[in-house]
Amino acid sequence: MLIQFTVENFLSFRDEVTFSMVGVNSDSQHSDHLAQNEAGDGRSVLPIAAIYGANAAGKSNLIKAMSFVQDLVVRGTRSGQSIPVSTFKLGNYSSHPSKFELIFTYAGSQYSYGFRLNRDQILEEWLYGIPKKRKREVMYFERTTSTIRETTVEYGARLKDKITNQQRLEFIAEGTRHNQLFLTEAVDRNVQSLEPVTDWFKKVLTIISAEASYIGLEMRLRNDEAFTDFLSKFLQFAGTGIDSILTEKVDLNFDRHFPSLPESMREKISQQIEDLDKNSAAIIETNKGGRMIVSKNSEDRVSVTELRTRHLSEDGKLIDFSLNEESEGTQRLIHLLPSLFLLKQDSEKVVFLDELDRRLHPQLSRRFVEVELGCRNKNNQLIFTTHDTNLLDLDLLRRDEIWFVEKNQQGSSSCYSLAEFKIRPDLKIERGYLNGRFGAIPFFGNIESLGWLDCLADVSSETSEK
Repeated sequence: MLIQFTVENFLSFRDEVTFSMVGVNSDSQHSDHLAQNEAGDGRSVLPIAAIYGANAAGKSNLIKAMSFVQDLVVRGTRSGQSIPVSTFKLGNYSSHPSKFELIFTYAGSQYSYGFRLNRDQILEEWLYGIPKKRKREVMYFERTTSTIRETTVEYGARLKDKITNQQRLEFIAEGTRHNQLFLTEAVDRNVQSLEPVTDWFKKVLTIISAEASYIGLEMRLRNDEAFTDFLSKFLQFAGTGIDSILTEKVDLNFDRHFPSLPESMREKISQQIEDLDKNSAAIIETNKGGRMIVSKNSEDRVSVTELRTRHLSEDGKLIDFSLNEESEGTQRLIHLLPSLFLLKQDSEKVVFLDELDRRLHPQLSRRFVEVELGCRNKNNQLIFTTHDTNLLDLDLLRRDEIWFVEKNQQGSSSCYSLAEFKIRPDLKIERGYLNGRFGAIPFFGNIESLGWLDCLADVSSETSEK
């Protein structure tokens, strides 16, 4: 589970900002939400967080910062490649280091991992942890890179005890490029005691952007009965008119499946299909971000797996629809539901979801959150950005589960929790937020300065004269 995330000098976050999932002990509401002692004795971790703020306040930048860390840990960098960090641009900060630090739990242990860097190199990197069944924090490693790009790593006893050949650690440190994380390099070189840390980024942390679509949707529907049943039941529950969802294999028809495809991409896809082995399948990227599952049987016959929704007709028959025939809101919901299914599974997951309410009715957004809270695995978390004030309800969320991101006059973002405000338990949070009591809302200039009111007055005058 994520305990907290700190970021500094990245996109709109000029100053150090910390987002925390630690519950406030003084808040007695929804005590069933809390994962007790996950962050240490007497400290509980929250399962959900809703992040509010005006457009361009920096909500999505918080998720982009987490995505940047995940990408750097999992994929690393290439030799000679600059580190693609985006510093705060509204000032002279391009030469200043950026900082990222996470505290999280995984498989019974707690880890504190972070680094400072610029576009040229990793300046500092550190990993501390509280191993399973222990209460004291220990050091795994501390790494520094000098101005002449020499990497030095100091190892804690916890890491040394796991490595029989001490020279191996020194060899890995010497081979760690100035633009590469030592954590990534060490795991690539089979330092197994550090694998749980990278596994958290690979297997637990899931980031869903506002425009994301679930890549393996058709394949999952075809192979996972429980997943298919969950999606069908939620779509019924949501009042979409869909009775069930399924997949169907049809023969490939280029003109129908790839309409208006540029010739260069058509040739590329044709080559991919030709290279397919018999009795195999592959996900083919189409134009405009589309994807299709294309398969080839033992007789070289090529088919496409299409997603179908079924609606009940007025005479009681089930009628198939293609996904493109559904509304954009329904399509968005279908691609969001896998994350909800993920959160109710036994494995640990931390899902960051940008713009939960995008194309969704406010009541549907609320049902999504209610289902997550009602059927979640206790070790899973959902963190989402939203403009849906319908969710600002203390009957649904705790005060410490509601966060705000606000940008000041210098363009720098900060974030803070509703728990920082002294409020009555019966206060209508939605009304207070829209009235500006908690900040993080847009402040408009004087509309008269746009000249629109004068224009409207002239039109009204002309109409009355006629």
